[in-house]
Amino acid sequence: MRVARRPVRWGVAEKSTVSARFRHTCSATGAALALALAACGGGGDGSPRATAPAARSASPSATAPASTSAPDAAPAPSAPDATPTPPSARRPRRPDLPADLDVSFAGDGARGAWVLRRRRSSDDPVVLFLHGWTAVDPALYGPWLTHLVRTGSTVVYPVYQDAPFLAPAVAFDGVVAGVRAALAEEDLPRKGWVVAGHSAGGAMSADYAARAGELGLPPARAVFAAYPGRRTRRIPLELPEADPAGIPASTRLVALYGADDQTVGATTARRTIARADADFEQLIRVDDPAVDDHLGPQRAGPATRRVFWRRLDALIRAARR
Repeated sequence: MRVARRPVRWGVAEKSTVSARFRHTCSATGAALALALAACGGGGDGSPRATAPAARSASPSATAPASTSAPDAAPAPSAPDATPTPPSARRPRRPDLPADLDVSFAGDGARGAWVLRRRRSSDDPVVLFLHGWTAVDPALYGPWLTHLVRTGSTVVYPVYQDAPFLAPAVAFDGVVAGVRAALAEEDLPRKGWVVAGHSAGGAMSADYAARAGELGLPPARAVFAAYPGRRTRRIPLELPEADPAGIPASTRLVALYGADDQTVGATTARRTIARADADFEQLIRVDDPAVDDHLGPQRAGPATRRVFWRRLDALIRAARR
């Protein structure tokens, strides 16, 4: 039976400082705007700029973000290493993640995926984590991904795109390629997958659930779409949609939107829930001013942990029972 739920409202007043990097804006139009955003450090979805790990025959450019002192501030990426590397020695460099995580890369470049897991563990169920537009470096979600690994999940993090980030029509193809590379090169279980995503990744998490069966990929037991969006108010490019009606009824579905999300708003979250016919669905409106803007899921303070981490943890437990 379909669970009818009104939007859940969060009302904890917890202010935080947002890094000035993420308040940076550019003035341009059309494709020029997307290029300008990528060049000046702002992703098309409001996320900080990061470049994809290069193919093994190209120069790697994903760089780790520096930590910040603000409790809910998202990490900022450091400047790329300008030292040229011989082509034969070029490989994706390890993201700036804790040393106790086993980190590997499957596939090549934008058609590859990072795989994060506990050391000496090969049977932890998978969380497929789909990042926001341009946030190709896992360190941009480092604290959250680290938490997921340490609490018993293997994280698969497809790159799915590279600079200049102007090809939304093929982004999902990159997700599929990254998943297939991870399955081919890593020892991953095919049962118990939970798909989580932010922004563009949140939208594509629903796409994955709708299309996994036809593509021969592990089915999604649950979907967690944090502030999902297919286009922004600044860039006239749009991600294609797989009809949410194709999501299996057995998939648990949670979509969140921020009351102050000026980047993608609530349209995609509402449409996903409205079109899907899952047995368990939740549409959650986030009102907490510490995390109700588009970058809320990328922070790591108390509000982010309460609103996003704990809710995904609960969804994972329910999906794997």
